[in-house]
Amino acid sequence: METVRIRPREEFRTAIRSRLAELSWPSEEIVVERPGDPEHGDWSSPIALALARPLKRSPREIAAELVADLDLNPDSFGEVSVAGPGFINVRLAPRYLQEVVRDILTQHESYGRSDRLKDRKINVEFVSSNPTGPLHIGHARNAALGDAIASLLESQGASVTREYYFNDAGRQMDMLGASVHARYQQLWDPSFPFPEGGYQGEYIRDLAKALRDEAGDRWLETPIEECSTAFREFAGERMNTAIRADLDRFRVAFEVWFNESALYTDDRLKATIADLKDAGAVYEDDDAIWFRASEFGDAKDRVLVKRTGQPTYLLPDIAYHRDKHERGFDTAIDIWGADHHDYAIRMRAALGALGYPPDWLRPVIYQQISLLEDGQEVRLSTRSDRMVLLQDLMDDIGVDVTRYFLVMRKGDTHMVLDLDLARRQTEENPVYYVQYAHARISSVFGRLEEPAWDPETAGVPDSLDLLTAQTEIDLLRMLDDYPDVIADAADALEPHRITDYLESLARRFHLWYHGEHILVEDEPLARARLALARATQYVLRAGLGQLGVTAPESM
Repeated sequence: METVRIRPREEFRTAIRSRLAELSWPSEEIVVERPGDPEHGDWSSPIALALARPLKRSPREIAAELVADLDLNPDSFGEVSVAGPGFINVRLAPRYLQEVVRDILTQHESYGRSDRLKDRKINVEFVSSNPTGPLHIGHARNAALGDAIASLLESQGASVTREYYFNDAGRQMDMLGASVHARYQQLWDPSFPFPEGGYQGEYIRDLAKALRDEAGDRWLETPIEECSTAFREFAGERMNTAIRADLDRFRVAFEVWFNESALYTDDRLKATIADLKDAGAVYEDDDAIWFRASEFGDAKDRVLVKRTGQPTYLLPDIAYHRDKHERGFDTAIDIWGADHHDYAIRMRAALGALGYPPDWLRPVIYQQISLLEDGQEVRLSTRSDRMVLLQDLMDDIGVDVTRYFLVMRKGDTHMVLDLDLARRQTEENPVYYVQYAHARISSVFGRLEEPAWDPETAGVPDSLDLLTAQTEIDLLRMLDDYPDVIADAADALEPHRITDYLESLARRFHLWYHGEHILVEDEPLARARLALARATQYVLRAGLGQLGVTAPESM
């Protein structure tokens, strides 16, 4: 097995930490980041600025003393300097950057991956759309985010379980059954009244026709009170199947499908109430059972069981998360829509009352998405005929483009998906731009008259030190960034960092491709550049794979 080199960012941080210990200075959090201006170096730390107040000295003096005996590996680092008000900047040694190609070509798909989360068991619950309608574009953003987050965590060694929670109990399912019942009746009597607030999408009519084809007029004379369960179950099963089919096409697979109704068939709701009582977190008032949420960070107390004896939606949700905890997950990540900000506080309050660590639940809140077509917003609604369905979006712009576009922006920002841009097969389309870089590299090797020069078969050449052009150094820096980018994206649960990186990497590659000839007559130089091209292709493929997007060989 190849030895994985220590990442220079961590090496730089370790050197600063050791120097602080030597000087007996306060051990502040050591931030290491990319400088805003690449001319200032490859990595920078503002640690001297953070130490100015406790040491009562100028940041530049502190920085100068820190770097005086900073123990940095010369194989990894070159120049060390103090800049501005006291930033410590370092440059990576050219040889270190050149050897990044060897790292990638020898590690292959493991480049950028780590085992630092190998002992973590993480549940990622996402999509979890109520089976009351087909998946639309809002659910699609949830799916793309959740699946990418799960992949990022897996890249760092975590054991991840992808889970879908079917909210198949409660009033919304009753309304689904009533809506289908009304459309079923209208197949014979168009004047049959439709329930107020019912689901009006065309899919309800399709469900009614499917039931007619299966059962004929069996339910025509039966009062809704006597057949509501049959209509609810029929519609729920059909929607469940349709949702699974859409997700399968969208390349999203779940290890666990959890039905809310299962919580009502055993004692899990009672056990949850009992645990909260043991914690002194519930009380009874006005014949209802209340959770003392205000004592655990919520704005007010919440009803768990109504005076009718029926649980509110909060109790099964607490029981569901309790079930996850009982299954041994170290962390639960929930991907929730923008209307769940307050609910996240409520759920954390409940889990805190149960004694779970504050960071056991990590909600990821994403904002709504808007579609633009011909410069006009396309509106959607789950209760109307104006829905933009996931299946229609995949038909229109494809799975790759849909998945990529839906994670291009940070989850907590509103997103506008421009359909006209998404349909273009030009460099304006970021998906096309990144995929084209991968395909272009394949075309280079397709023109190769000397197959023995391909590092995939011939191994890593000894001429990597010939990669000295500025466009090559810039590309090498980008390739060296990948392990840090993917680790940071996993920690922050932010897949958009990968799309940002891929577009920058593709841009660096295209600049190099147009600036330097790869298949030159000089064999050592040609082999070094082919190795750099192949390494770039591996990283492009790996990054796209993290997002569930394909890396085509030709376009």
